[in-house]
Amino acid sequence: MHALRFGLVLAVLSACGPSGRADDSSTETTPGTQTGATVTASTSSSSSGDVAPTTTGDASTTTTSGTTEGPGPITAVTSPTEPVTSTSTGPVDPSTTTDGFKLDLPPEMPIPVADIPGLVSITFYESTSGVMEYTFLVDGPELNQLLVDPLSNANRDIEGTSVEFYDVYYSDVDGVFDPQGSYLTIAGAFGAKLPAGGGLNLAEISLNFDNNELEFGSFLASFVGLGDNYIAGSEVNAIDNNLDTHTTMGNTVDTPDQRLRVTLGFKSSLMPG
Repeated sequence: MHALRFGLVLAVLSACGPSGRADDSSTETTPGTQTGATVTASTSSSSSGDVAPTTTGDASTTTTSGTTEGPGPITAVTSPTEPVTSTSTGPVDPSTTTDGFKLDLPPEMPIPVADIPGLVSITFYESTSGVMEYTFLVDGPELNQLLVDPLSNANRDIEGTSVEFYDVYYSDVDGVFDPQGSYLTIAGAFGAKLPAGGGLNLAEISLNFDNNELEFGSFLASFVGLGDNYIAGSEVNAIDNNLDTHTTMGNTVDTPDQRLRVTLGFKSSLMPG
């Protein structure tokens, strides 16, 4: 009898045990846990008509592994399988072409025009009577010397009319002659006032490369316009990539000790890649 009661008690206790929990050992995920987190940084580029050296940089490569509690610091890393690249059919523009993510590089230093890789010659497009092309070799005498004044038919690199003579040369940003300059300058004299049109009619300057590609100027560095037939604002026509427009820088009749001038910069020398 006692044995029967004891068996009934055990049966009742078993029927009233805990229920509804499949596994006492289940785990809970803690919010804010990062496992093997990797953040990839990207860059943007801009370009503009007024070229200035750009600032880029190389991101350090850091890989975070394991488990960290909380968000923690985010470290920029490179992605070895997905480099950011772009291509161009013209001279390389390092503001848009990279071999990977670049951050915080120091500004690029300009290089002499004469040292641009692949550069063969330079053409000045002058528009006195239609567009005339005057092409000079990179290491030729015309670009590497400054002619003394007064300019004349016997002392000039380019002749527009019988009273229009120009000197072309490598220079600094202010048009000062410099064989190692990163800019190109055309400067000279025109001996006719109104009603004659103004002189120094520059349509464009092009860099001519050994692969038959051309690069027009992209930066109006400095200029000098003089006289009553100078058209102010026409200077930008020298960098609009349009041979149908040109500068009109005036005359030197009343200022024979000065020169008309246009100085241009180029991406390949100001932003070398």
